[in-house]
Amino acid sequence: MNMNISIPMALLPVFAVIIAGYGLRSFGFPGETFWPHAERLTYFVLFPALLLQKTATAPLNSYGYLLMAAAIFVAVAAMTALLFLALPWWSLGKDTYTSFFQGSIRFNTYVGLAAAFALFGNEGLTVASIAMSVLIPLLNVICVSILVVFCKSARTPHVHSRCGHDTPGVDMGRWRTIASEIMRNPLVLACVGGSLLNASGTGLHQSINDILTIFSRAALPLGLLSVGAGLNFTAAQKSGPVVTASCVLKLMIFPLIMWMTCRMFGLAPLATSITVLFAALPGSPAAYILSRQLGGDSVLMASIITVQTPLSMVTIPMVMAFIR
Repeated sequence: MNMNISIPMALLPVFAVIIAGYGLRSFGFPGETFWPHAERLTYFVLFPALLLQKTATAPLNSYGYLLMAAAIFVAVAAMTALLFLALPWWSLGKDTYTSFFQGSIRFNTYVGLAAAFALFGNEGLTVASIAMSVLIPLLNVICVSILVVFCKSARTPHVHSRCGHDTPGVDMGRWRTIASEIMRNPLVLACVGGSLLNASGTGLHQSINDILTIFSRAALPLGLLSVGAGLNFTAAQKSGPVVTASCVLKLMIFPLIMWMTCRMFGLAPLATSITVLFAALPGSPAAYILSRQLGGDSVLMASIITVQTPLSMVTIPMVMAFIR
């Protein structure tokens, strides 16, 4: 990052595009039906193309991939354990807990890649893709498992009662649901596919690489516009202590834990900055989609995302200035 440019100024265009997305949807442009299609295009095509291209071609050995992966695993495990500590005293329902859990640990991919590029350029985008090849599958496995196990409306092919009732075949049905949700996630598939191509030495044919690069260029602007268009301030008005706790945990505690593990594993400055940046990101819109699919508290999930996103405009520069 150019040290003559302040961190807030470097991140300003990222959040300006998010605000623009919110403004465009508020004014009904280009039409209400546009935004769901734009989000689907970004989620299923553009971002997978970017992740596949970056993870398949990144020089993993140059960025201490194994050390980065180890630091991420330890930090995520520590954060998961911290969130589980709240479970014995939780009295608001298991579906509410799953949204609190997702909101405290999942990150917004669109904001993360755009911020990495704004702060550290193309090299930052490459390292971010490497970090995401670990984070995305790991967090999806954890969050899908939490939702399937705890949500009272999650069902399996062999179980016709709600979660929490001991019925024959429930464990096998839950595992099938977990595996199905993970295997259908386009970001997980892109990360895993790119990593396998990279590790095997196969890489990408130049023509395929060029095609994916073109798709990748559209991913960041459309993704950020979709983030802004998805903000729901009506839901956010119902925010309370759960949303506040989630904001503190996600935007402050998780990046602190990630920074400590990066220091413990001796990660290089750029790898440390990128992994801490991703820990400091606001909640993911995909968490809202997953919450709706598997019976979580989707209203609470929307509130958490909507409050965290504008709040992160303040906290991300603070976190990045701290670690710098």
